[in-house]
Amino acid sequence: MQVTALPLHPTATYVGKGFPKFGQPREIAHFSRDASRRVRFDKSGLGAYRTPRLPAALDVGFESYVPKSHDPNEPAPLGDVVAALSHKGVRTTDAHILTYRNNLNKIFGTVYNRKDDWEVGVERCADGTVLLHVMDTERKRAEEARRDERQQRMSYWGYKLSTLDGGEDDGGPLPPVNANEEFCSSVHQMRNMRNADQPVTPVLHADGGIVQLSIDRTKLFMAAEIDCAATGGGGAPAAGYVELKTSKRHASPRDEETESFQRHKLFKYWLQAALLALLPPDSAGREPYWEPAACINFGKGVLEWLLASLAANPAAAHYVMREAVAALHQRYGGSGGAGEPPTKRPRAAF
Repeated sequence: MQVTALPLHPTATYVGKGFPKFGQPREIAHFSRDASRRVRFDKSGLGAYRTPRLPAALDVGFESYVPKSHDPNEPAPLGDVVAALSHKGVRTTDAHILTYRNNLNKIFGTVYNRKDDWEVGVERCADGTVLLHVMDTERKRAEEARRDERQQRMSYWGYKLSTLDGGEDDGGPLPPVNANEEFCSSVHQMRNMRNADQPVTPVLHADGGIVQLSIDRTKLFMAAEIDCAATGGGGAPAAGYVELKTSKRHASPRDEETESFQRHKLFKYWLQAALLALLPPDSAGREPYWEPAACINFGKGVLEWLLASLAANPAAAHYVMREAVAALHQRYGGSGGAGEPPTKRPRAAF
């Protein structure tokens, strides 16, 4: 059952509103997961960044790679995030919304990415806190099922780079890559690195996880994974956390492939950093393909619309927010009765 819809206007509409108030994020909790997905409320899963031994073949070890295990119906459960907050004595009621950054990437990036559908699970808790759950669309699940070996290897390269840059290095062989090992915390600075002499160029952004931030009047607790930490004088992790990105080296700064990278993939890198104010949220660097104010204003409007819609429909506790925020659907009512959401994506709101 469709509850309400929000139209998506031309991008210029959101640019003209100016840049909203964007509070500086601060760390409030963190946790680590080991290879068996066991959680520890410490930094045992955080490695220190080091310059990798280059050249490096990112394909090595693919056969022994252990991919991340998860429930396809709940790719990124929030239970560990809530537990980490509780461990630090932080109340979820201190924020309007609790979410992984993944959901905000989808929502805030919609104005410049209108071709990909998406879904976000919405749960209003008894205490009033709104939880946003990561969901995969049918399209996404079908794409994952169709991935060939080449695509699987490309996914592996990112995890491999993390072991080269953020794992233990005694000069010997590196252990097999296990994608279940991870760390979630916050960041305090940004670092960039480009190496034009290598076929794969790591682009590093300080990035990270359970932080408190505000966008105008909306307060959020946001969690995200990070790869490693910048190192201090003694090699110990410093305050700055680092996320690693891999990209194919482009033959020319003016070819179509490079322009596509700057317009689409680099936009996603910028948005991830901007949501945590690691890059200034009102700055898109040297790239002319997007306006920061459009992304932040649209996302701000969606979050405010969502909270207002939930307040106007107090009987239901669970919803699904679908495709560019075209509509908010009731998933099942407060009485516990199940209801299947519509199978067709609503487009009338656009």
